[in-house]
Amino acid sequence: MRVLIGGGSGFVGRELTRLLRDKGHEVTVISRQPGPGKITWGELESHGLPPCEGAVNLAGENLMNPLRWWNESYKKDLFSSRIDTTKALAQAIAASPSPPHSWVLVSGVACYKPSLTAEYTEDSEWTPFDLLSRLVKEWEASAILPESVAQTTRQVVIRPDQ
Repeated sequence: MRVLIGGGSGFVGRELTRLLRDKGHEVTVISRQPGPGKITWGELESHGLPPCEGAVNLAGENLMNPLRWWNESYKKDLFSSRIDTTKALAQAIAASPSPPHSWVLVSGVACYKPSLTAEYTEDSEWTPFDLLSRLVKEWEASAILPESVAQTTRQVVIRPDQ
């Protein structure tokens, strides 16, 4: 299977890329830096989606980057690194004459308000209540495919708890 991974050179992306390649899958990484087995985000936007059966987006500035201050510039980078990349990949999928069978976005559980008593599931309703929950809401919204594409491409959102 051919898999396209946005952010495939990051912490989680490297491991997913290694795992898929070890299992015999062909992986193309979307990265800021060109190289073997990679395309850049600019190439994705200008040339469109390369042939693939699955697309995953793990791209985003490290939320716990010890080298960055929590200032407006860093917050802007947190949003743009996730939302812009997700939107670019979703648009490339939507414009593809042969979209992938699956489209996976890995976002975050910051959407759920902390509670000592509430139990949340993926079906739980939620409304943004702070910066990170607003980030998750905008991030996930940027991944939504048009209905015409969503009929053939399965959309999955994973909210890891760590």
